Amino acid sequence: MPGCGKLSAPFFGLSHKSPGQPGSGKSQLALDLLAQLTGYGVRFVFFDMKGELEDDPNNPQQRQTRSRFLEQTGADYVRFVRQDLPINPLYRDQNPAVNAQIANEIASLIRCFAPQLGANQQQALSDAYQRLATPDFPGLLLELQQNGVTGVPVALISRIVDYNLFASAQTAISPEQWLRRSLVIDFKEFGNDSETKALAVALILNFLIKKLSKQLAVKNDVQPLKMVLFVDEAHLLLPKESKAGLLSSLARQGRSWGFPVWLASQDADKFLTQGTNETNFAQLAECGVHFSPQTLSAADQKNVLGSVVSQKFKKAEAALCQRGKLQTTGPARQFWKDGGK
Repeated sequence: MPGCGKLSAPFFGLSHKSPGQPGSGKSQLALDLLAQLTGYGVRFVFFDMKGELEDDPNNPQQRQTRSRFLEQTGADYVRFVRQDLPINPLYRDQNPAVNAQIANEIASLIRCFAPQLGANQQQALSDAYQRLATPDFPGLLLELQQNGVTGVPVALISRIVDYNLFASAQTAISPEQWLRRSLVIDFKEFGNDSETKALAVALILNFLIKKLSKQLAVKNDVQPLKMVLFVDEAHLLLPKESKAGLLSSLARQGRSWGFPVWLASQDADKFLTQGTNETNFAQLAECGVHFSPQTLSAADQKNVLGSVVSQKFKKAEAALCQRGKLQTTGPARQFWKDGGK
C-alpha cells in the first residue's frame, strides 16, 4: 500500500467498532510507522490506551512484539498507576492576570472530563490553583481541603494524588529532559476508570502543547520534525467538542511546532465532532488509513473516506485517503511482518 506522504502528516488509523473488527491490523500498522520514524531519527510519544505493549506473560507472541519494538525504537515504557511520570503538568506565571487565566484553563479542562463537576466547584478549583506558589496536585488537594471544599473536586484530585500519576513541583523534571527519548505510556491499568484515564491524557496533552508550542522555521522547503504524538483509542478524547479542543489545537498547529499528531480509533465517526467549534478530523488529516470501512454507513463513508467503498476487506487490508479523498485500497504494513523497515 502506498505510504502516507510526508512523515509529518497527521495519520488516522481507523477500524469502526463492530463484532469481529478488533484485530483488523491498525495497531500493527501504527507500530510499524513508529518504528519507521525511529529510523529517521524522530522521537515519538505513544499513548497506549489498551495495553498494546504491556508485558503479558500469558501471550508469548505479544511479548516478542513488545520486546522487539522497544529494543528497536529505544523507547522508554511507563505503565500508569504502577509507575508515575516524572513531570508536573501544573504550572504558573508570575503575572497575576496570566496566572488567573492558567488556573481557569486547568479548572475548565478538569471539568470537561468530570461532567458532574458544577460551575461553583470549577471556580473553587481555579481559586485554589491561583493561591499556590508552586502548583502541583498534592498542593492543590491540600489547598482545597484547608478551604473547606468537599465533594467532587476533592474526590477527583484525591484520585490523581492516590494514583501517584505525576511528580511534585519539587521532584519534576523539565519537558526537554523527559522527552529526550521516545516514550510509551500505557493506560490499561486504569481499567474501567475511563474518567481518570481520559483526564490524565488531557493533562499530559495540555502540558505538551504549552511547553512545546514553539514555531520552527522551514528549512529547504521542509518543515522540521522533532517528535510525533500517537494516540491510540483516540475516541476517548473526541466524543464532544469541548473534549476535542486539545487534539484539535495540536492537529492544526502541531506541524509548525515540529510535533504533529497521529490518531487511531475503533470509532471512525467520532472524528466528526459536534459543537460550535466542531472539528472534522478526517478532513483535517493529510493522510488516513481506514480499516473495515464497510461497517460505516454510506453517508459516514463519504464524510470520512471521501467516497463509498463497496468491497469487503480481509485482515490488515485498508483504504488509503489523502486530503479527504480515497486514493487506493490494499494490504497495510504490519510491524510483526515488516518490522518498520
